[in-house]
Amino acid sequence: MMRFTTDQLHTFVTVIEYGTFDAAADLLGISASAVSQRIKAMEQLAGRVLLKRTNPVAPTESGQSVLRIARQSEFLHGEMERELGGGGAVQSVAVAVNADSLATWFLTAVGELAAQDKIFCDVRREGEFHSSALLRSGEVMAALTSRPESIPGCSVEKLGEMRYHVVASGQYVRTYFPHYPQVTADELALAPVVEFDRKDFGLSSARDLLAQRFSVELSALGVPPRIYIPSSPDYARAVLAGIAWGIVPEAQCLDALESDDLVELTEEPIDVPLYWQHWNISSPVLQRLSEKVYNAAQRGGGLR
Repeated sequence: MMRFTTDQLHTFVTVIEYGTFDAAADLLGISASAVSQRIKAMEQLAGRVLLKRTNPVAPTESGQSVLRIARQSEFLHGEMERELGGGGAVQSVAVAVNADSLATWFLTAVGELAAQDKIFCDVRREGEFHSSALLRSGEVMAALTSRPESIPGCSVEKLGEMRYHVVASGQYVRTYFPHYPQVTADELALAPVVEFDRKDFGLSSARDLLAQRFSVELSALGVPPRIYIPSSPDYARAVLAGIAWGIVPEAQCLDALESDDLVELTEEPIDVPLYWQHWNISSPVLQRLSEKVYNAAQRGGGLR
């Protein structure tokens, strides 16, 4: 039976997190040769290569599985110490969260966990379309994702759908769409759009909706000027200020829509499903985290 020791698993995680054998050796207080010997012993036991000797090092496909188990082992060890200490010890939980949820409702769960349970979230901001990779590697214990497919070793439940509106300020519409509600392909091609980053899911969906809304052929659309603002609150502020049109969470634009400071450019909003995935292990800490996330999403997330 293949069994890695606690020291081997901890060394494996440390090497990957710090990128080199030398850096891991400094942190662990042993020689780089000793680190190398531990990794080689793990690979001999597994019968396959677990680490790519690149700079920085990276896990192989088999190494990804070992990394996930190693991180789970470290997490459960910390939880054991917490329980043996009477529940008073602090514990950290790594979570992947998309920027819009972080800006609108997720911090409620973070705050309650810290105040009530001494559980502290190590939040990794990642788009809901890309957070699954962090779960697969074990870098996070839980994540908000946009897809229902369960990651191996994880449980998944649907939280709801986060609603987005394709909007622009009144001044922006008057400047770039002077004949609104009629809009031409040329006007759309010249109208600046704000994107969160280069992995932003929304532009293609919004352009599809805009093309349908204004009866414009997508093939006729050029590439519009793009402004990148990698901050959810500042993204919404940029749209409200008339810098560009964009796709804004309902929680960040509903008041401006009701006051007519923002104009909806499409008849239908965009609903993006959100799923909560977490390690499928028996863990009071993860159970408490999930409870707080569900409650915060229903109270302040505006999820449907």
